[in-house]
Amino acid sequence: MKKLVILLFYSFFLLLLGRNLAFLPSFNTSERNSSPIPAIELRENVKNLVPEFEGDYSIYYEDLKTGEAFGINHNTVLTAASLNKLPIIFYLYHLAEKKEIDLEEKVVLQENDIQDYGTGVLRYEEPGGVYTLKKLAELAFKNSDNTAAHLLTIRIGESNIQSYVDLLGLSATNIAFNETSPRDIGLLLSLLYEDKITSVALKKELFDYLSDTQFEDRIPRYIKGKARIYHKIGDSENMVHDAGIVDPSARSGLGEKGPFILVIITQGIIDEEKAHENIGKIAQFVFDNR
Repeated sequence: MKKLVILLFYSFFLLLLGRNLAFLPSFNTSERNSSPIPAIELRENVKNLVPEFEGDYSIYYEDLKTGEAFGINHNTVLTAASLNKLPIIFYLYHLAEKKEIDLEEKVVLQENDIQDYGTGVLRYEEPGGVYTLKKLAELAFKNSDNTAAHLLTIRIGESNIQSYVDLLGLSATNIAFNETSPRDIGLLLSLLYEDKITSVALKKELFDYLSDTQFEDRIPRYIKGKARIYHKIGDSENMVHDAGIVDPSARSGLGEKGPFILVIITQGIIDEEKAHENIGKIAQFVFDNR
């Protein structure tokens, strides 16, 4: 009987204690992230990282959730290389959203249309092939196809594309001379994200073309799988570029960290593969510390 009383007493005590554990310290076992670095400090850290790399790096960063931004030589006018495909196709999709052009319109590939240099698959195709404007846009983004971009430029007009980028405020971008700046490309990507280029549905189509491309060895290099990355690369002589929107909340579960824009344009590059790695290192650093 005595043992039963003692057992009941301790059971009551433990029950009472279990209902009043609020005074005990709590422990969060979920993954913790270090406090984000303000943009001004992040800029200095990236600026200190860049001198270790061969060549010159011009960079633009913008947090699309907070609006914080920084640049390193971001207003420098440089050869855009295949980054010029961004304004070309964004203008095409702007026209499509306004019902001024049909993306299912077909174009016949002529022999003199073939741009027999650089990247792409159409340069190896026989003349006479038929492609929709939508397919050309996909090839221009997924494969950085120069012939596809050339055909689209002919269809919608180089001067019209220039007038459009001027209207958007891209003051350093010259379509004929293939020039731009990191700041201009960053602004263009920001306008796309904010649905100011085309409709939400057409934006999703562009995002599809800009993800899982043939060239995932730069910005996505070390962070692919942790975020959705919509980006466009560019290459020219001694130049290696990449520019895109990185959305960490989409895959990593880091809901408090919104998407950001990162544009990296280089010149004076000798070892292209090393430059690919360096762009990846910058993207990883920004991803981990912002």
